[in-house]
Amino acid sequence: MTAQHTGGRWRYHEGRNGEFLVSCESGGFAPIARVKGDKRTTLKDARANARLMAAAPDLLAALYAMMDNCYDPDRSDEIVQAFDAARDAIAKAEGFK
Repeated sequence: MTAQHTGGRWRYHEGRNGEFLVSCESGGFAPIARVKGDKRTTLKDARANARLMAAAPDLLAALYAMMDNCYDPDRSDEIVQAFDAARDAIAKAEGFK
């Protein structure tokens, strides 16, 4: 399974005036999102949100790998619940939830 999103390595850049850009390195600079801090969102939160967005493709790939290679329904309820949560997160990322 693979997700459909902008390919290439995602990263975030610190801009000016509390702005952070999330971009993709796919043969150039492809901006994906602009995250700003304001009165409701602190600069620290804006930076953390941009880092999380930049990590999203890697997190999704890790979930796919976990689902494909580690599932064991005979494990404890906690592990089965963790896999259910991972499956839900993948569905949300894929636009099915």
